[in-house]
Amino acid sequence: MLHRRLLDALDAASPLLFLEAVPGSGRSTVLRQWESRALPASGELRLLFDARHVPFLRRDRLQVLLSALRHKLGEGAGAFCLEEEVLRDSPLRFLRDLGRPVSIGILEADHMPVEVFDAALALLPAGVRLLVVGVDVSPLVRRAEELGHYFTLLGETDVQLTLEETRALVAERGVELTEHAAATLRRATYGHPGMILSSLDALPVDSAAGLITRDRALAAFLMAGAGNWGPAPFAAFLGLVLQTSRFTSREAESLTDPATAARYLHRMVALGLGTRVWHDGLRTRVFRWDASIREMLLHSSLTRPTPTLELDLRLVEAARRTGDHELLITALVSRGQLAEAEELLAEQIWDVLPDSLSSLWAPLQRISPLSLEEHPSLLLARLRLSPHRSESPVSLRAALRALRTHLETTGPDAPWGRMGHLAHAFALALYAGERTGMIEVFTRLRALIADLAGTEAAEAARPRDVSVLMLVVDTAFRSGNAIPAAEIARFVVQVIETDPARLDPRGLRTESALRVILHDHRARGLEDGLDPEPLLAGSQRLHRDVDVLAAAMCFMWEAMDEGDFEAADGYLQAATARLSDPEGLPLLQLMRAHIAVYRQAPAKLATYASAYERATLSVPQHFAQSSHSQMQRITDFLARQLGRPLPSPGFLPASPVPGRVFYPRTEFTVLLMESLYALREGRMPSVRVALGKATALTPRRDLGLYVLSHATAEEITELVRLSHEVPGGESLRLERAMRFAGHFARRPFELSDREREVLELLRRGATNPEMAEAMFVSVNTVKSHRLTLMRKLGATNRDEALAAADHWRL
Repeated sequence: MLHRRLLDALDAASPLLFLEAVPGSGRSTVLRQWESRALPASGELRLLFDARHVPFLRRDRLQVLLSALRHKLGEGAGAFCLEEEVLRDSPLRFLRDLGRPVSIGILEADHMPVEVFDAALALLPAGVRLLVVGVDVSPLVRRAEELGHYFTLLGETDVQLTLEETRALVAERGVELTEHAAATLRRATYGHPGMILSSLDALPVDSAAGLITRDRALAAFLMAGAGNWGPAPFAAFLGLVLQTSRFTSREAESLTDPATAARYLHRMVALGLGTRVWHDGLRTRVFRWDASIREMLLHSSLTRPTPTLELDLRLVEAARRTGDHELLITALVSRGQLAEAEELLAEQIWDVLPDSLSSLWAPLQRISPLSLEEHPSLLLARLRLSPHRSESPVSLRAALRALRTHLETTGPDAPWGRMGHLAHAFALALYAGERTGMIEVFTRLRALIADLAGTEAAEAARPRDVSVLMLVVDTAFRSGNAIPAAEIARFVVQVIETDPARLDPRGLRTESALRVILHDHRARGLEDGLDPEPLLAGSQRLHRDVDVLAAAMCFMWEAMDEGDFEAADGYLQAATARLSDPEGLPLLQLMRAHIAVYRQAPAKLATYASAYERATLSVPQHFAQSSHSQMQRITDFLARQLGRPLPSPGFLPASPVPGRVFYPRTEFTVLLMESLYALREGRMPSVRVALGKATALTPRRDLGLYVLSHATAEEITELVRLSHEVPGGESLRLERAMRFAGHFARRPFELSDREREVLELLRRGATNPEMAEAMFVSVNTVKSHRLTLMRKLGATNRDEALAAADHWRL
């Protein structure tokens, strides 16, 4: 196949052009096409050499050049003086006197000594163009820069084929692919010619079906013998960085030099080996490997992995310089320096505990949790990486034993020392599923915080003390207790305000605490003076689970207040895809169940409600405390939809503010529903009373209008009229509910006759073949109708489909 784009790039006016690309990219083929593509009218002489066969001695090199020129000139050679003596004595004058442009291509330039490259560069003043091609031409690029030569550098993206070029290459092989299959093949191979061909050869069925994936395409390529990259420094660099799942640019620079590190990172992204993502904790971008590709490369002969000890020594130093404590701790664990790793982790337990980038902590996963009981911070990190306690008896046993030790120990006398002791116990209790233990520890924590507030001890807090407080916030939020989490977060902000530069130099602790507080305000419907813009802008950069979820739920409440239930669920769905353990966050599952009611998706409601019940430590009960009784209204609402009781998400004690409505959102929605029910029963005075109470509740009058999706347009019109009869009632802005009026009265789909037949046969317990026989159609047709039916009902199995059908009275 003629790679016209690359050939045109090779014809650029640059006197010195480098092309570096991994094997299989068609470099040699393209250079041979370039050699034979010279236009006769230009008179250009194009010579192609393999650096592995170029003689080292100057005389021998000139002899090779002379022979190549004679071969190219052919019969016209007699018109020129091609004597060896002339070429040897003055090669530049000889090439100028030749009177014809000369371009020299050098393949396998990785094997070319610098002395030979210098000799080639010496030909540039005579008007010779040089095309230098290899897997990694970094040393030659640096040499050209040192000598002040202008050059152009082409890389991986220039050799990659477009979709149209991919189709042409596939057609040359006599293979027919659909548009979808060709696009999938190009996407999985990044348009790399060698990878395309090896995929067609090794995985013909997957390629034809459009099922080829990036890791399988790369595996086929490596198995086809593309593992010989010669002496390329790039391969040696890969062997180093393969030992860690992510690294920063500065850490990469410690393994080579800044310019080369930048080029190597660009190549790794271009080859699809991983992506560069923002790391909020480091305030920089990191390269994160594609996990399956990294695993494959680790076990291939493509690179020569450096011994772990050597890598650790270099990365430890780089991590110390860059402040990458996460990488530093895991490197220390890898070297067996657990005491030093524990001390460093304890200094910033919240900042460093693994979350979304947990693959970096692989060295810790190789250590049994039972051997970490004397290192509580490392144990907490290890538990974060463990499966759920029901699936990991060893982790559960370690958590329970460490928890008992913490609860039985009186702890240090200093208040901040006790705080750290209790914070670790609090997190251990959550993992162990010890609800009573969590309540006991949190009660002690709140009492300690009350003693600290406003004292000199609070002003003497160290950075590690603030990190410990943030661990408490994180643990409370993870347990589903958002209100207590926000209370601790407020104390964190107060402590940091005493010395922000020392206690929160990067500002991340303050931002995270304020994000939890903002979520609490929006969830409860409180007015506040927080500016949401800096807390929610760029939320895609957040990498801690609690930050991701809190930001998503802030957006969710905005969408709910707008009555956009699909967008509200979209925010939570996006967060779910990013969280390391979405099943372990009860607040997420509860709110997705809540939204499923308004989206009229009974099957999803059952799924999320069940997930919430598995994740929460709460139990169904009557709460006397106002905060819990208000939250219970939310779960009571869901319980009525499910037909079984659900526990309230909160079980930790919360502190009401005197003279302030604790949960305005719930009060407001309850009053709106009371007004709607009273309207339907013709009790107009009761309607006015409920609306009057709502006007006095909160300035945010559009808060919770989504509950009026139960009402018809006529009912909302009447409520708007009656609200204007109440002092200040126009501020309720009930007319905004008109955009989703009657939402619950409308079924969002209709079933075809065939789909109704399938549903009826499902009720009878018929199999697909039995349905096909009853409906006089093929089994594939039944499957198609059944798939459409499931999609409309929001179901994934027969039971969910029948439950949804009963809900819609189908």
